[in-house]
Formats: sequence, C-alpha cells, structure tokens
Amino acid sequence: MAKRFFLFLTLTVGLLLLVLAYAGPHRTVEANTKVPEPKIGLLDLDRIKKKAPHFIALEQRAKNNRRILEEFTAQVLAEHQQQIQTLSPDDFSRSRELALATQARLDQKRQELEESYRRQEEAVLEELKAVVAHVAKKEKYDCILLKGGFQVGGEDVTDQVLKTWDKWGLTFWQRVWIFLGGKDPRPDPLAEGSGDGQ
Repeated sequence: MAKRFFLFLTLTVGLLLLVLAYAGPHRTVEANTKVPEPKIGLLDLDRIKKKAPHFIALEQRAKNNRRILEEFTAQVLAEHQQQIQTLSPDDFSRSRELALATQARLDQKRQELEESYRRQEEAVLEELKAVVAHVAKKEKYDCILLKGGFQVGGEDVTDQVLKTWDKWGLTFWQRVWIFLGGKDPRPDPLAEGSGDGQ
C-alpha cells in the first residue's frame, strides 16, 4: 500500500510538473503577441529657430524693438537734459520729479514693446505646437521629445515639421497655385518682422 501511494504521488507530481511546464507564459496568447515599441520623434528646436521664417521674423522683431527702444531712450534723455538745464540750481525736488517722469516714460515704452513681442512669440509657439501635433498624428508618433541630452533612438522629425509648417494654413487650391509657379497668397512673415513694430 505504501508503494502504491508513493508511486501515485510521484506520478501525480510528475504529471503536474509536465502540465505546468507546457502551460507556462510562453504558450499563452499574450506571450505570442508582440507589444509594439513606442514610436518616438525628436525635434531640434534650435534648428527650427534658425530656419523657420516665423522665428527669423521674431528675431528681427526683437532687434527692431531694441533699436526703437535705444532711439526712444536717446530722445527722452535729450528732452530730459533740456528740461534740467532750464531749472534753477535750487529746484532739486523738481529735477527729481522730472527724472521720475522720464524713467516712467522709458519703462512704459519698454513694457509696450515687450508685451507686443510676447504676444507675437506666443502666437508663433502656438502655431509650432499645432504643426508638431499634426506631424505626430500623421506619422503616428507616440511622443515627440526635444532633441538634446542623452536620448538614444527616436527619429528626427525636424525636417517634417519645417516642411509642414511651410505649407501650414494653405488650402488645396492655394497649394496647387504655388505648385504651378504662383505666388504664395500668405503675407511674408519676414516682411512683417522688419517693420518698426509701432
């Protein structure tokens, strides 16, 4: 009886091990289906800032704003110097008021130029985000990261973003017109950025 029990126990354990060996995770449906790797795109923002007409226009706008502020500062300081020269030497409080008024004018002009630039920069960045989202959806990227640092792998999507942004906002017929040699109907962003910004 003990031999039968020992034989039965050995066969049961052996059969159980055999069933578990063949029914492991490598035999399941989940193990046979491959999990797709995430598709990652890399965006070189520095290259976009150097090549995209919108960012070039934004840089020109910043240069123009600096030039306008320098000219305005020179003009206001010249006016202030003339006002100070007309004062008597005993009017220290009046000269202080004039200095505060001059500084207020300079600060106001600086804030106006900074606010104008900030609005334009925000619009350009929103348009860039929309273009990147469009490229990500079209090419089925799971994630688009900024190029730089120590990323390994991923596909560079900078050229696709620049190409898409170049045609951004055009209708089909406008694209056909440009293809056939017509002029782009959109205003030139470089021409907009070269104005005096006032």
